[in-house]
Amino acid sequence: MNTKSTSERKRLAVIPSDSLEAYKSAGYSNWLQDYYNPLNFFKEVYLLSPLEKEERSEFGMGIIPTKPEELRSRIRELSIDAVRAYGGYWPCDMACNHKVDGVPTIVSVHDKRWELLSDSIKRADFVFCVSETVRQLVLRKFEELNKTWILPNRVDFNVMSPFEGKLDDLNNNYPYKYRIFHVGRKSKEKNLDSLIKALKILGSEYCLIATGKGDRNEYIELAEEQGVKKRCDFVESISNESLARYYSWADCLCVPSRAEGFGIVFIEALACGAVVVTSDIAPMNEYIHHMENGFLVKDFENPTAIADAVKKACEDESIRRVLKANARQSVRKFEKSRVDALEVEYYKRVLEMNRKGYCSTPLFQKLTWSLEDHLRKFVPTYIKKKIRLRIYR
Repeated sequence: MNTKSTSERKRLAVIPSDSLEAYKSAGYSNWLQDYYNPLNFFKEVYLLSPLEKEERSEFGMGIIPTKPEELRSRIRELSIDAVRAYGGYWPCDMACNHKVDGVPTIVSVHDKRWELLSDSIKRADFVFCVSETVRQLVLRKFEELNKTWILPNRVDFNVMSPFEGKLDDLNNNYPYKYRIFHVGRKSKEKNLDSLIKALKILGSEYCLIATGKGDRNEYIELAEEQGVKKRCDFVESISNESLARYYSWADCLCVPSRAEGFGIVFIEALACGAVVVTSDIAPMNEYIHHMENGFLVKDFENPTAIADAVKKACEDESIRRVLKANARQSVRKFEKSRVDALEVEYYKRVLEMNRKGYCSTPLFQKLTWSLEDHLRKFVPTYIKKKIRLRIYR
């Protein structure tokens, strides 16, 4: 099917989970247009969000500040053909609780935390999940198996590739024999605490560079308590364009996560030819295979087990050669152009299924949702947090 003819006069509305300014400050400006309109499949894309403050055009999109209760009128005014909400929490609520019949609603779910999956996802027409792990979570609430599709995160291999330039600045800033790199928000899920404890076991030849937003004070205190503070550098952010240098330079990327929805940092690092150490849990063990393209740690709550894996990853040259040789090719399926093409195929299927009437909402369901919306207005917030209405079950 020809992409141009399929997308003729088609318009997409997107509801991101953050403001555009947040994405720009995180260094993602260079891929936003492609991300929201892969392969220019849609003729027009509109970003409708309560997080935006002014109407404008940017990144190939019309940006219109939109409150949830204004969404239906916007969809009709703009002749929107599909709505895409990025996140199973408030963007999902906004899109699914304010649907327009005949306009398919798609929700992307990127996180495996149950508390971030809204009940409103039951109203979605389609759900895109970043991994099989997330898909299994979603199916506990959204029971449409044939409308729940896996769409992994994507990596631009032109940006994430082995860095061949000079790295003198990093070598001078971190004059240690072995450098461990940790990427992730400062949260319990990323298990930075166990890695800091492992650093103590590894000894004075090792240092740790940990980048990611969040409150770093507890980790600084832990590093001081463990006697490794001088060997730790907590960096709030590194631009997306600069990450390839760090992945290529560090002796290993170690993020022994307690939970992940997808784990884009591992794909990025492998695309750069890095040696990766992470936890032997899904979804990482779906694309990382122990001693083939990375190290998987089963006992990831045990600092000694993490230290043993990091030591092998950094010091065993024969293993390193194998892992680095396999790294980039092992994640080729996540390359941006391939995932973009897959996403476009999904959009084609959505529009075709909608044309055939597979997205129509039965009258009894509309009445149930109408009653649900009416009751929601009168239920105090504190009660909503403690109980679930029977109609949600």
